[in-house]
Amino acid sequence: MAVGRYVLTADVQLAAGTPATVTAGDPGTGGAAGFGSAPTTGGPVWPATLRKGQVIMLDPAGPLYALITGANLRAFIDGQDTAGHQGLAN
Repeated sequence: MAVGRYVLTADVQLAAGTPATVTAGDPGTGGAAGFGSAPTTGGPVWPATLRKGQVIMLDPAGPLYALITGANLRAFIDGQDTAGHQGLAN
């Protein structure tokens, strides 16, 4: 996984993902039915709003990158985006 740092160029609304079906005893499904929580099939656990200018870390091959879409992201530029306005540096 190659994680990159990105800056949002627009507000993005993310709908909650659909809980995946957990099958008791199947590896990779989140455990036996009734224990813990099931993973989601894309999207966060609850609805989320990401704000313009927010810095986020993403795997460009991951599902969250696909939900946000590359059109709403730009690469983080060190020196320009570390001005301290969001408490990232300084």
